[in-house]
Amino acid sequence: MGVARLVKASLVLPRLETQEAVSKLAELEWFHSSENNSEFSNSYYDDLVLRAQRLFQEIDEVVRSLGIPLEIGVMYTMFKGAPKETTDYNIDGLQNFVGELEDRKNLLLEEPNSLLKQQAKLSKDLEEYENISATLEMAAELDIDISFFKKLKLFSAGIYVINSSDESEILKSLGDIFVHKQKLNENKSALLIFGSAEDSERITKILRSFGVHPLNIPLNMPQNPSAAYKEAQARIKELEAKLAEVNKSLEKVRKSIMPRALSLHEASKAAKEALETTRKPPGTRHFAIIQGFIPETYKNKFRDLTKDFMSVFDQTGDNDDNYTESSEERLPSLLTNKRYINTFEVITETQGLPRYDEVDPTPIIAFVWPLFYGFMFADLGHGLLLFGLGMLLRQKGNGSIRTWGTLLAASGAAASIGGLGTGELFGFHFEQIVVLAQLTEALPFTGLLSVSELTFAQVTMILEISIAIGIVHILLAFFLRLHADFKRRNKLLIWTKDIPTILQYLAVVAIILAAIGSGYDIIGMFGITGVTHDEPVPWLTFLFGDWVTVELVAKVAPLVIIGTVIVMIIGGMKEEEHARKHGRDEGGGMVGIIVEVIMVRIIEMLSNTISYSRLGIMLLVHSALLVTVNGAFEEGGGYAVLIGGNIGIMMIEGLIVYIQTIRLHLYEWFPKWYVGDGIEFKKIIPKMLYTNLIWKNDIVSKPSVNNKKYEDLKQVAR
Repeated sequence: MGVARLVKASLVLPRLETQEAVSKLAELEWFHSSENNSEFSNSYYDDLVLRAQRLFQEIDEVVRSLGIPLEIGVMYTMFKGAPKETTDYNIDGLQNFVGELEDRKNLLLEEPNSLLKQQAKLSKDLEEYENISATLEMAAELDIDISFFKKLKLFSAGIYVINSSDESEILKSLGDIFVHKQKLNENKSALLIFGSAEDSERITKILRSFGVHPLNIPLNMPQNPSAAYKEAQARIKELEAKLAEVNKSLEKVRKSIMPRALSLHEASKAAKEALETTRKPPGTRHFAIIQGFIPETYKNKFRDLTKDFMSVFDQTGDNDDNYTESSEERLPSLLTNKRYINTFEVITETQGLPRYDEVDPTPIIAFVWPLFYGFMFADLGHGLLLFGLGMLLRQKGNGSIRTWGTLLAASGAAASIGGLGTGELFGFHFEQIVVLAQLTEALPFTGLLSVSELTFAQVTMILEISIAIGIVHILLAFFLRLHADFKRRNKLLIWTKDIPTILQYLAVVAIILAAIGSGYDIIGMFGITGVTHDEPVPWLTFLFGDWVTVELVAKVAPLVIIGTVIVMIIGGMKEEEHARKHGRDEGGGMVGIIVEVIMVRIIEMLSNTISYSRLGIMLLVHSALLVTVNGAFEEGGGYAVLIGGNIGIMMIEGLIVYIQTIRLHLYEWFPKWYVGDGIEFKKIIPKMLYTNLIWKNDIVSKPSVNNKKYEDLKQVAR
């Protein structure tokens, strides 16, 4: 678990052999290429890249034209299930891979390509005839052959369809030119305008100013508007029928080739990106240096696959001077979490990947997330339904949908366990259900955190537990920051910020607990009123013994806070001094440091701790909503109210609880210790859902060029 240790690997080889080396790296998969390009290239490699790019573009165009979704949605997954079929490719190199993809593309997409061409032609013809029909629709009652007008040489004649409201204005503008008008309907009229050849330009300008053009019928149709309109309508019906038939065939083909088309798409994309990533490695005109990072556990496999080339390894340590924050090239982060834990990497990624030398928070989140969610959404019935929905998505989905399904299932399982703790099933207490009444006696923790009555004592206990969880969570963040600074050997921050912050926070928490133990006599517990408080301090007296009293804590904790404040102010001044020496003067001076340490940090600690009360508040809200729904049901609301109310609570509050769980991580926990600006480790061949690559190690990939010429060039390069 955590971030994998990496090794920087370099290959030195003739530039003409780069495609063979890249094929070996693709077989390794776990190779993060350094993005260092040069001006030199390999013409054979460039040809292969262009083939891969063209192949991907062709496949992508067909897949998108067929409407095949590259990412299967939630609703589709729930009702139909994501495609599970995978396609095997037996390959001996990237060039062979591209060639096989081209062959499969030609075979698989021949029929859909033909149907798409038919669809495009029919759609174009249909659009053309629809436009003709729309043009002739108003003139469909005219039974006249307009081809006669085109034969006139000494005269100008034409039919124009105009708005009836413009008729009088047009007639005035035309003056003495002969016009025959015919009413088509309430809004349109047809004008037959007949004049001399000299009047042609004048007629055109007048009609064009009203947005009117002469009626034209394509030469391949009858020149009679009435007959042409009937033919256009007939052609539209015919084309619509053919287009519907083609669309039906396309839908059938789409369903039949969907898994293979998706495999072809992702495989061609993987081949294209692998070739593009290592297209122009640095080096000289004849020799190339391919560099990148691999997991340390893959050194032997890397060495075996690249035994025909010279390889060099550079060990990378967490404190290696070559890979510091200011380094031009930072190490990528490869997370190695397994099965259940890697599900929660999507939560980590919302804040960013950890740096190479940073602790991966995912294993911690995998434990804390269900705890928070289960506490806020504690109900056995709702938890089981959420668990079932998650398992459904996990079973029927793939990719990110499967991941979120696992996350939902984990949250639902935690909510179910929380429901056992509260003794609630859809808002009904176990004691009210005969089948579950015995469960309360069998499991000692059932109903331990009861919210059935919502008494003051119950509410207080729930909020205290919420704050306790928050204290532990925040302390964990402070210790993780201490660990990070210790790992980086940053002694100044360790002694003037990390350790004082932990002590200060513990002192603040101790004062809060002492206030609770004194019966909230906050002023009196400090001895100002003369009252002696020798009461036990919640949690602290239990942990350390009876000698820990309110009076002792009230005397010691303020001294600890004052001492840590002084140390932190001194540390802040030294930090600013160090920053000025390195040309960075971003501090606020002495006043800024004092304000930050005394006002900002202490208040922030209090507000962050109090923020965790939302754990208990959401549990109380959840219970109150269910009490309301169940009360309405018992008063005669019927099962519709009961079922609908529970569904509404699950949908709305389930989302709110998710948001609150995210918020506690993003705003209260991560900022205290986590940088999260790591670089993603990108495998040269990414993980694919529909494709399985089977490499033939005993076959050497050769370029599809003149092999003799190619081998001669390689010998020269060597």
